[in-house]
Amino acid sequence: MMRDSEQCLHEGVASKRRKVPGNSLCNLPMDILSTILSLLPINDAIRTSVLSRKWKYIWCSHTNLTFNKGTMRKTYFKPSTGYYGFIRDKEFVTKVDTVLRQHSRMGVERMEIKFRLHSEHADHIDRWVNFAISSKTKKFVINLACVSKSMLFRAGGHWISRKEPYNLPSELFSPDNSPYLQCLELRTVSLQLPSDFKGFLNLKSLTLVDVRIIDDDVQRMLSKCNLLEFFEISYCIMVTSIRVLHPLDRLKHLVVGICRKLQDIVLNCSPTTLEYTGAMIPLILASTSRLTNISVVLTTYQSALSYISTGLPCTSPRLETLTLLCHERERTIVPRGPFKFTYLQNLRLELVISSYESRKTDVLAGA
Repeated sequence: MMRDSEQCLHEGVASKRRKVPGNSLCNLPMDILSTILSLLPINDAIRTSVLSRKWKYIWCSHTNLTFNKGTMRKTYFKPSTGYYGFIRDKEFVTKVDTVLRQHSRMGVERMEIKFRLHSEHADHIDRWVNFAISSKTKKFVINLACVSKSMLFRAGGHWISRKEPYNLPSELFSPDNSPYLQCLELRTVSLQLPSDFKGFLNLKSLTLVDVRIIDDDVQRMLSKCNLLEFFEISYCIMVTSIRVLHPLDRLKHLVVGICRKLQDIVLNCSPTTLEYTGAMIPLILASTSRLTNISVVLTTYQSALSYISTGLPCTSPRLETLTLLCHERERTIVPRGPFKFTYLQNLRLELVISSYESRKTDVLAGA
């Protein structure tokens, strides 16, 4: 009798528990579930499709599409190496095509393609670019070298490949894409602007690394992006001059790195941050009154202390941080002129001393 009453009590409690509404993820609205999945890498988000019928298509509204050898890796694991299987070009292309074919093409915030591809994959990459356009992607990244900038530096400023780089289609620069694109990052591609290029109305960040682009197209891009706040151009071997007389009033951060043929920089802007790596060249800005951070790495032999007083903009009243790396062969001589950076708080001065002759005096003698 006692056992029967205990069993009834247990069944009653279990019944009540079953009736209590659960607080699982399944009870959340679809838009919230989609937002949660967008915080996961695309490959992990796709795996949730096997959980239930409700979860089957939630990932199709993923807002952050990052395609690289990590997110598109093979599913099997090699215990001997501790790494996932190597993914080849053909498999990578097939996986990306499959994902984009099932995606809803709505609400894409960021799309990144990072894999070593070339012009022979142009048909596939063209489709991916058109997907980014049709889905109104805000941040678009194409990195077809899959190497870091430090590797480019060691390679002499250009990643050498036996194959022709992929040429971006003119559709990417069409007026239809202008209102949505806010960030564009291009690496190891070839770019030629169409004659009717009208600019990107809302572009705030532009990065060109190891891009085959001519001076005129650089000028046209900058002069027709009035909201640009960040601009980087590095390892572009065809660029000889960066001259833009059109005012770039919003530009805050300027990064120029090892463009081997670059001879001068003339920009109508007043940035707050300046980073330059390369040979000693004329650098003319409309104003340096807002500069608070300067980082310069000179790849040619130059007196560091002399460069501070003569090469750097001396009218930078707000400069707080200065980083300077120079290569020198002769004795460092302190300039006699006054030091004009009155608000400077942090100074990092790195001198690389090299000489083919044996020295008889200290390199800082007389300093």
